[in-house]
Amino acid sequence: MFKKILFFTWLLIAMVSCNKTKTVSNRLDGQKWKVTELSVDGVNELELPRFKFSDCEIYKESCKGLWYLGEDGHSGFAWQIRDKGKTLEFSNQADHAHGLEDVKAAEQCIAFSGIYKVLVSKRKRMEFETSAAFGFPGKKVVLKMERED
Repeated sequence: MFKKILFFTWLLIAMVSCNKTKTVSNRLDGQKWKVTELSVDGVNELELPRFKFSDCEIYKESCKGLWYLGEDGHSGFAWQIRDKGKTLEFSNQADHAHGLEDVKAAEQCIAFSGIYKVLVSKRKRMEFETSAAFGFPGKKVVLKMERED
């Protein structure tokens, strides 16, 4: 009897963990987000990006998105929510640049790629923090964004 209770307890914990990861991922899935803060040690970037997260089956495929900067620049990235919805990882996936604006977007995307702790995960607002961004190791990087409707 004890083994059955232990098994069902473990199963319930596993299901809740997976559901939290999926819940946070679904908030990003197919949505456009505008960045309201992208700062390094309290200094905000002058030009803030917008993100477009592609629809994604998080357990079946690599999730993709676009990092938009300015009117014309963009760079591709891969993203993943994990650790029961507590971690966001994204990395630059630009295959090439067509113009100066694309290069700027790719450079910013590369610099801020990394593994972020999820601080706030609301339907229309999310906040992340890391000290392990690719271009700013050891510095506090904050990313805050709001969903565009």
